[in-house]
Amino acid sequence: MVKVVVAGPRETGDRYQEAWSKVRAAEVVGYADSLAMLRELLHEKEVDVVDILSSVEESTEWIALAAKERKHVICGAGGQLGHIALRKAKELCEVREVQLVLGSSLRFSPEYVQAREQVRQGAIGKPGVIRVRRSAPAPEAGIAKGCIFHELGVAEFDWLRWAFGEVVRVMARRVKHTDEFGLEREYALVMLRMVDGTIAHVELSWAEASERAAFEITGDAGMIQHDSHDSQPILWQTNKRLDQKVLGWERFAHLAQIERERSFREQVVSCLSTHEALAITPEDILQAQKIAQATRQSAESGQPVQLIDGGDSI
Repeated sequence: MVKVVVAGPRETGDRYQEAWSKVRAAEVVGYADSLAMLRELLHEKEVDVVDILSSVEESTEWIALAAKERKHVICGAGGQLGHIALRKAKELCEVREVQLVLGSSLRFSPEYVQAREQVRQGAIGKPGVIRVRRSAPAPEAGIAKGCIFHELGVAEFDWLRWAFGEVVRVMARRVKHTDEFGLEREYALVMLRMVDGTIAHVELSWAEASERAAFEITGDAGMIQHDSHDSQPILWQTNKRLDQKVLGWERFAHLAQIERERSFREQVVSCLSTHEALAITPEDILQAQKIAQATRQSAESGQPVQLIDGGDSI
C-alpha cells in the first residue's frame, strides 16, 4: 500500500482526496496545508508520495522539501513552473533518486486519450491538419498573468507531441486589447509543423466567458472532433467500420473532472510499484515549454522559428 500525503490549501483539496480514495493501492495518511506541517508529517509518518496541489504557490519549495526527505513527488502545477525552476526540481529529484511527476496533463483526459488511440489505430488514416483550441476567461483587472503561450499552450503542445510526434517549426501571432471594463483580452494563433509533415493550428484565447477546449483532427480517411461545450463530447467520422461509444454529457462531465485525476494517480502508483516508465516525465514538459518559448519568440519577431529535435530553437 502506497502511503500518500496531500499538500496544499484545504479548501482546494477535496477533489484530490476523492481521487485518491478511488485508488485501491494507495492510502492518504495526512494532509499538510503548510510547509511546516508537511515537514512534521514526513518526520512522523511513513510516507511514499507527496501530492502537491496545483493551488500551491511557490511549489518549488514544497518539491525540494519532499525530495530531500526522499519522497516521490506529484506536482499539480508542474507545467506552470518556469523552465529553470522545473529543470532544478528535476535534477534535485534525480539526485535523491525519487520520481517527480507533473500533473495538469491532457495525457490523462479521457477525450484526448481516446483521440490519440483512434489516430494510432488508423481510424482517420494519415493525419493531415489538426485544429486545437484552448480558451479561458480573461484574468481580472489588476491580477498579474503569465505568457499565454505558457499558461494555456504548454498542455496542448505536450499532447500534440505525444499524439503526433516532434515539432520542427513554429509560427505564431498574438493580439491584445483592453476592453471597457479594464480587462486585457488576448488571442494567439500558432501553427506547428510536425516531423511527419502534419500541420497543427492552435488557438489560445483569454477572451471567453468560460473555459473551453476543442480539437478537430482531419486525416485522409476521416475526422475526429471534440468540443467541451457540446453535449456529445467526442465524435469521429470515417469510411471504416468501427464501433463508436456514445457517452452522455453527465457521464462525460464526471469522467473529465474525477476520472482524469484518479487514472493519473492510479498510473503513478502502479508505475512506482512495478518500476515501469510513467506516461509523462518532467522532460516532456520541458520540451513543451521550449515549444511555448519558440512560439513567443515567433510572435515577437514576426518570423517562424525552426526547432531541432522538437525542442532546441536556432
